[in-house]
Amino acid sequence: MTTEMPSLDPDRMVVLSLKPRFAEAILAGVKTVELRRTVPKIVVPTRALLYATTPVRALIGTCIITRVQSAELEVLWRESGPRSALRYYEFLQYFEGLDVGTALELTRPRAFSQRVSLEDLRAKPRAFRPPQSYAYVDSKTGDQLMRMAA
Repeated sequence: MTTEMPSLDPDRMVVLSLKPRFAEAILAGVKTVELRRTVPKIVVPTRALLYATTPVRALIGTCIITRVQSAELEVLWRESGPRSALRYYEFLQYFEGLDVGTALELTRPRAFSQRVSLEDLRAKPRAFRPPQSYAYVDSKTGDQLMRMAA
């Protein structure tokens, strides 16, 4: 039985800032869960743009966030940890000081045919600034960013 995915959020997208190793792991389909210390306010499914931080400093692809799960860390590791491309000690370091964490389930990764460098992103009229963790962009802006990679 095939279940159709509900329509993507038509109003906005999420830009996820990721270390290059994690961004590449998402695009390779190895990392299917992104862990976050805070819960993004999104309607799933939502499109996500993947921004690889230094030294890459570029938008490199996209994926779909299909589920947001917040849970106690033990539960989060058991259910999502192995799909996060983190080792257990990295997981514990990342969530240090917290009792609850958030997992974003990722599907349909797609690498851009051409990466969009930070310099190119800043040169546009909106002067795009990559977020520390994640940020929301309206769909019009997100579509413009994706067209830059075409």
